[in-house]
Amino acid sequence: MLKIGIIGSAGRMGQILDQRIAQLADMHVGCRLEVNEPVAPFIASGPDVVVDFSLGSAVERHGPELVAAHLPYIIGATAIPHAAIDLLADLASEHGTPVLIVPNFSIGANLMIHFAGLAARLMSQPVIIERHHDGKADAPSGTARLTAERIAAVARGAQLSDSPATTSANFHEQLAGVMGAGLEHIALHSIRGGGYLAEQEVAFSLPGETLKLEQRSIDRRCFMPGVEYAIRNIGRVVGLQIGLDSIFDF
Repeated sequence: MLKIGIIGSAGRMGQILDQRIAQLADMHVGCRLEVNEPVAPFIASGPDVVVDFSLGSAVERHGPELVAAHLPYIIGATAIPHAAIDLLADLASEHGTPVLIVPNFSIGANLMIHFAGLAARLMSQPVIIERHHDGKADAPSGTARLTAERIAAVARGAQLSDSPATTSANFHEQLAGVMGAGLEHIALHSIRGGGYLAEQEVAFSLPGETLKLEQRSIDRRCFMPGVEYAIRNIGRVVGLQIGLDSIFDF
């Protein structure tokens, strides 16, 4: 059986994962670590795979030790400092440790990211609208940023129309921020409210038509198949990779 180590097991996602793994025949939770607890005993317990649902600041503290200890590392924490990601990437390469950062474990959300990359080859004026619960402090979401980065990477080499991007740089805002933030030519809009869990819409346009991709998460249990997929396929990760879609077998 695979021995899984959960960081942040007392949190909402950690508790759901703990319960889910208890139902599986081929893995079990062998160790747990909470924020501010020492990481050395956790490492010494020898988990086969580590799943981290803590905080970005906590990943910055304990992540380097986990990677240096050659523990396959799946990170679901948000708001990880860019400098910490760069350090983990260097350590992953140095120690040959697979590190997978997953902004969103929903299978549907990752398919949406993949499909958005395909659409960016032929369509223009991408707009991302993400809606999350009012307890999510960071904006835009990691899913929205990853989607935008995927679109931008594809669009740089694509032959797109000359239509202007729908970001504030191309329009006169009568109310600052109404056109949303821009990542290169991609407009991003974030909404926070008590009626949402996590959902995202990606729209593309061409003269006379619009394509929309939309995904909604209505229960945190929807993230568990993606976590299982990441655990079972962590061997596909080389160095540090970002996004569950990066290891999909299409």
